[in-house]
Amino acid sequence: MRFSIVTPVYLYDENRAELFKKSIESINQLDYDHTEFEHIIVNDGSIYPFSVPAYPHIKVINQPNLQRLTAYNTGLKEAVGDYILLLDSDDEFTPDTLSLVERAFKENPKYKMLNFGCTFIHKDGAENNRDPFMPKALKIGHEIFGGGNIVNGTFVFKKEIYQKLQAYPEGIKTINVPWYKDTELFWTSPYDFSAYAQVEFPEIQPYFQVKHPDHPAGLPKELGNPYGNDFYLFYKYTRKYKSKPIKEYFLRVHLK
Repeated sequence: MRFSIVTPVYLYDENRAELFKKSIESINQLDYDHTEFEHIIVNDGSIYPFSVPAYPHIKVINQPNLQRLTAYNTGLKEAVGDYILLLDSDDEFTPDTLSLVERAFKENPKYKMLNFGCTFIHKDGAENNRDPFMPKALKIGHEIFGGGNIVNGTFVFKKEIYQKLQAYPEGIKTINVPWYKDTELFWTSPYDFSAYAQVEFPEIQPYFQVKHPDHPAGLPKELGNPYGNDFYLFYKYTRKYKSKPIKEYFLRVHLK
């Protein structure tokens, strides 16, 4: 199979369910052989009625509410495609997404990872494009960078990168974080996840620390909204691999 698209979803109201329906339909309308991609949907313990069409390319995995990091890990473990795309449940892909991505990889055979721009859709219906992130390339990977630079769903990577580096930390970790807390870290907290990332990659601490009178060494702030999983995964992978920025805009992001 050529592509795997992974979408975690937690439905909690009608509006979220409607956006999720649009997201599903955007995948069904892809102008690509539907036998050559799969859409893995991880139902992360939705509390609003959950249902999906019986499209053959859809695979649903149900789990308790374990939060988006675990839900993404669940979906990635099941992915069988050569290339992996991430799609949040309130965003959409344009019909030419997979054709565009396939062509971009063929034109850039040295790369195992590409990142693209996106289109922001505002509440008033206005739209604007955001160009792809272009961090400076080093001999290996890219320069150190902070948050706010990457959007979830804008980068695509070969499955072999995931197989070598995996994705998000699993479950609960007990690690020594003297400037935060020395205890078990749960991924239900974006602050715990940020603390873990800063231990794994200490060089990013200046970007994700806030001062507090009771904590002179600083406290972690979120890697992004809500968890910064987009920053974490792109940063993690670009420690080892270069990502080629491509000025195409297949991801459509609904701003809250």
